[in-house]
Amino acid sequence: MTAAHEPTATTYRPRNATDLRFALQGVASVTSVRGVRWWSTVTPDGPASVAFRTGTDGTIRADAWGPGTDWALTQLPSLLGAHDETVDDFRPTHPVLRHLACQFVSLRLGSTGRWYEALAAAAIGQRVVAADARTSRTRLAFRFGHHPVAQAPVPAFPDPGRILRLPDHDFHGVGIDRSRARVVRVAARYAERIEQLAEVPGTDADQLLQRLPGIGPWTAALATSVAGGHADAVPVGDLHIPRLVSRALSGEDGDDNRMLELLEPFRGHRQRVVRLIKLAARTTAANRPAPTRSDISRI
Repeated sequence: MTAAHEPTATTYRPRNATDLRFALQGVASVTSVRGVRWWSTVTPDGPASVAFRTGTDGTIRADAWGPGTDWALTQLPSLLGAHDETVDDFRPTHPVLRHLACQFVSLRLGSTGRWYEALAAAAIGQRVVAADARTSRTRLAFRFGHHPVAQAPVPAFPDPGRILRLPDHDFHGVGIDRSRARVVRVAARYAERIEQLAEVPGTDADQLLQRLPGIGPWTAALATSVAGGHADAVPVGDLHIPRLVSRALSGEDGDDNRMLELLEPFRGHRQRVVRLIKLAARTTAANRPAPTRSDISRI
């Protein structure tokens, strides 16, 4: 059901410079449309959609719709990284990371506080490319999720009860195979217990998640970094990140073992290091000139 009432608006003034592109990196429930970032989620009080805009004075305006509005707006500082307590301890001596820490000085690790959604979204991303996972999540939300306001580009993710009622063919219809659907159902089945991880240290939360069927280190790391802002979560088992991190820190390709070896001096900040390197790679790709016809011909 779509709500049509006027939004509840608030203005948030961060203590530190905040870039929405960095703070909301990796949050599957956030969608960007024409400079506005939308967060749609199901809170403990019901669904909510929040639109974020950055003011010229550094403030952030948030307009929220839905019964979960108050909870979502209360979560705003955490979502944008205000509670990232370890950022001031990150003083890398590695020249690449020292440069990136200065280049992306406004990077702070936020937390959505929505553990079930983060785990279910990570499960959908297992063994598929990011674009396909994003498409499947979006289709699932449109068909079975909650839409507090028509302007929001993507509805909130389906609640656990709705997920548990879906047969395999509904998952298959949005591009989610049976094995991944099984893990999404695990997230839904244990949703109440998973949400309690908000009170658990990140490393412990990571280990507890891996006790669930179908949850490995990659899925757990994505969930804890997004839902809890876990600064040391390492996505072991990713197809691209080990090579990306190894190239940045050693100039050579590497596998998971080599990535872990290179990240060991930054224990406590390994997720932060991974995000800095990913941001640098994304920025480089965005600034790279488009290939010419002659370039394509040579390829």
